[in-house]
Amino acid sequence: MKKLGPILLLLLLFSCSPSSLADLRYEWESQTKKLVEELRSIDSKEDLQSSVPKLKKQFNKLADLLLQARSFPAEECEPTYASEELFAELARLYEMPGGRELIESSQAESIRRLR
Repeated sequence: MKKLGPILLLLLLFSCSPSSLADLRYEWESQTKKLVEELRSIDSKEDLQSSVPKLKKQFNKLADLLLQARSFPAEECEPTYASEELFAELARLYEMPGGRELIESSQAESIRRLR
Protein backbone atom coordinates (compact mmCIF):
# COMPACT_ATOMS: atom_id res chain seq x y z
CA MET A 1 0.00 0.00 0.00
CA LYS A 2 2.86 2.41 0.77
CA LYS A 3 4.31 1.83 -2.70
CA LEU A 4 1.04 2.81 -4.33
CA GLY A 5 1.12 6.41 -2.95
CA PRO A 6 4.02 7.74 -5.07
CA ILE A 7 2.64 6.06 -8.19
CA LEU A 8 -0.77 7.65 -7.69
CA LEU A 9 0.87 11.02 -7.09
CA LEU A 10 2.79 10.77 -10.36
CA LEU A 11 -0.37 9.76 -12.23
CA LEU A 12 -2.22 12.75 -10.82
CA LEU A 13 0.58 15.14 -11.75
CA PHE A 14 0.76 13.91 -15.32
CA SER A 15 -3.00 13.74 -15.76
CA CYS A 16 -3.33 17.40 -14.78
CA SER A 17 -1.17 18.70 -17.61
CA PRO A 18 -2.77 19.36 -21.00
CA SER A 19 -2.28 16.41 -23.35
CA SER A 20 -3.38 17.96 -26.64
CA LEU A 21 -3.24 21.29 -28.39
CA ALA A 22 -6.98 21.69 -27.80
CA ASP A 23 -6.41 21.19 -24.07
CA LEU A 24 -3.63 23.79 -24.13
CA ARG A 25 -5.87 26.28 -25.91
CA TYR A 26 -8.62 25.73 -23.37
CA GLU A 27 -6.17 26.22 -20.49
CA TRP A 28 -4.67 29.28 -22.24
CA GLU A 29 -8.12 30.81 -22.58
CA SER A 30 -8.87 30.14 -18.92
CA GLN A 31 -5.58 31.65 -17.70
CA THR A 32 -6.00 34.64 -20.01
CA LYS A 33 -9.45 35.35 -18.57
CA LYS A 34 -8.02 35.20 -15.03
CA LEU A 35 -5.28 37.64 -16.00
CA VAL A 36 -7.80 40.00 -17.60
CA GLU A 37 -9.88 39.98 -14.40
CA GLU A 38 -6.79 40.83 -12.34
CA LEU A 39 -5.84 43.66 -14.71
CA ARG A 40 -9.37 45.08 -14.70
CA SER A 41 -9.23 45.47 -10.93
CA ILE A 42 -6.23 47.81 -11.26
CA ASP A 43 -7.13 51.51 -11.23
CA SER A 44 -3.95 53.20 -10.03
CA LYS A 45 -0.19 52.84 -10.00
CA GLU A 46 -0.42 51.74 -6.36
CA ASP A 47 -2.90 49.00 -7.30
CA LEU A 48 -0.54 47.89 -10.05
CA GLN A 49 2.47 47.85 -7.71
CA SER A 50 0.63 45.67 -5.21
CA SER A 51 -0.54 43.33 -8.00
CA VAL A 52 2.93 42.71 -9.49
CA PRO A 53 3.52 39.41 -7.58
CA LYS A 54 0.16 38.01 -8.77
CA LEU A 55 0.82 39.21 -12.31
CA LYS A 56 4.24 37.54 -12.33
CA LYS A 57 2.64 34.23 -11.39
CA GLN A 58 0.00 34.56 -14.08
CA PHE A 59 2.50 35.52 -16.77
CA ASN A 60 4.62 32.52 -15.74
CA LYS A 61 1.61 30.22 -16.09
CA LEU A 62 1.06 31.54 -19.61
CA ALA A 63 4.75 31.03 -20.38
CA ASP A 64 4.49 27.42 -19.18
CA LEU A 65 1.58 26.85 -21.55
CA LEU A 66 3.51 28.38 -24.44
CA LEU A 67 6.48 26.15 -23.69
CA GLN A 68 4.21 23.11 -23.71
CA ALA A 69 2.64 24.23 -26.99
CA ARG A 70 6.05 24.19 -28.67
CA SER A 71 5.90 20.39 -28.72
CA PHE A 72 2.93 20.52 -31.10
CA PRO A 73 3.01 21.46 -34.80
CA ALA A 74 2.38 25.15 -35.36
CA GLU A 75 -1.16 26.03 -36.38
CA GLU A 76 -2.57 29.37 -37.35
CA CYS A 77 -5.60 30.44 -35.35
CA GLU A 78 -7.72 33.51 -34.86
CA PRO A 79 -7.29 35.66 -31.75
CA THR A 80 -9.83 34.84 -29.06
CA TYR A 81 -12.07 37.30 -27.28
CA ALA A 82 -10.03 36.84 -24.08
CA SER A 83 -6.81 37.63 -25.97
CA GLU A 84 -8.35 40.81 -27.35
CA GLU A 85 -9.51 41.80 -23.86
CA LEU A 86 -6.00 41.15 -22.55
CA PHE A 87 -4.53 43.40 -25.23
CA ALA A 88 -7.00 46.18 -24.33
CA GLU A 89 -6.28 45.92 -20.59
CA LEU A 90 -2.51 45.94 -21.09
CA ALA A 91 -2.83 48.96 -23.38
CA ARG A 92 -4.91 50.75 -20.72
CA LEU A 93 -2.29 50.06 -18.05
CA TYR A 94 0.57 51.08 -20.35
CA GLU A 95 -1.05 54.53 -20.55
CA MET A 96 -0.92 54.87 -16.77
CA PRO A 97 2.15 56.81 -15.52
CA GLY A 98 4.72 54.16 -14.56
CA GLY A 99 2.42 51.39 -15.76
CA ARG A 100 4.55 50.28 -18.66
CA GLU A 101 7.61 49.73 -16.48
CA LEU A 102 5.66 47.78 -13.86
CA ILE A 103 3.97 45.55 -16.45
CA GLU A 104 7.25 44.89 -18.22
CA SER A 105 8.98 44.05 -14.93
CA SER A 106 6.23 41.55 -14.11
CA GLN A 107 6.71 39.93 -17.54
CA ALA A 108 10.53 39.84 -17.49
CA GLU A 109 10.98 36.38 -15.96
CA SER A 110 8.41 34.83 -18.30
CA ILE A 111 10.06 36.37 -21.34
CA ARG A 112 13.48 35.07 -20.26
CA ARG A 113 12.06 31.57 -19.92
CA LEU A 114 10.56 31.72 -23.41
CA ARG A 115 13.86 32.72 -25.01
